Amino acid sequence: FEDTARALEDGRQIRVLRDVSRQREEVSWLRKLAQAAEQASEAIVITDLAANIEYVNQAAVTSSGYAREELIGRNSRILQSGLTPASRYRKLWASLTQGKPWRGFLNNRRKDGSHYIEFAVISPVRGPDGQVTHYLAVKEDITEKRRMGEDLERYRHHLDELVAQRTDEMEIA
Repeated sequence: FEDTARALEDGRQIRVLRDVSRQREEVSWLRKLAQAAEQASEAIVITDLAANIEYVNQAAVTSSGYAREELIGRNSRILQSGLTPASRYRKLWASLTQGKPWRGFLNNRRKDGSHYIEFAVISPVRGPDGQVTHYLAVKEDITEKRRMGEDLERYRHHLDELVAQRTDEMEIA
């Protein structure tokens, strides 16, 4: 309980006891949600309806190379590399303006100019009245996964060539 006392002009006192347990539970829950978002391994970005960045977690800072202060307030275009086809952005915005989530790959640019590939899920966030108020992007940097996949494909191709070569040698022998 929260106990508040106030003196009246006539010298008497009013005391108000207020149950704040629900408020404390809500604050605790919000703190847990904030910690989860901040510590998530995927980049989390929240923007307004014009794609101006309002929140980024540490993973977004790490993957982009920008400081949090350099991203907050800027338009998300700051991350565009020019390598993502314009048609993909048209589809992204068509989905979001219809109130639907979008999933896909984005070729972005870090602060140092290097490129990285993200798989993004961008969803509309609705207020209590059902109106879209923000967008939530959860993005995974898949640059290394892609490179490993390409390396594995090259190695598989090399193995296929070796098998064919050995087969030819065995047939000749």
